[in-house]
Amino acid sequence: LTEMICYLWINQLNSKDPISIIDAVEFDFSDGDKIVLSGNESQEGLTYIEYNFEEQKKMLEKEFDGKIKAFKVKANDTEMWKDIINTQLIKIIIEQQKNTNYYLSDEILFEFENNQKRIVRVHPLDGVILDYYEEM
Repeated sequence: LTEMICYLWINQLNSKDPISIIDAVEFDFSDGDKIVLSGNESQEGLTYIEYNFEEQKKMLEKEFDGKIKAFKVKANDTEMWKDIINTQLIKIIIEQQKNTNYYLSDEILFEFENNQKRIVRVHPLDGVILDYYEEM
């Protein structure tokens, strides 16, 4: 992992109570590959997307008259990501439901070298959520 990028939306429709959410996250790797995840249309599952930040930014500003703005934030130096930048991604884990053979798509676990794990979730109201993962 060489770079971690978060695409944020800041909703200022209510100027007294602005809301910020992560719309998408981008994992960039040293071999040139990248994974970009966002919530699906119903925000019930994660989906792999091709993200055009400039296009998204223009669309939001036009559609919401500048009240919703998009930002691209490099998260490499944040507490959550600084220890795993420039480490190798070992595996990606998606949980299988016990009573069916379906896989849940509302969270994806990323395991890196040295047993470092991060989880990406989606929430219907809160957008994409990034967190540390610790086994219980």
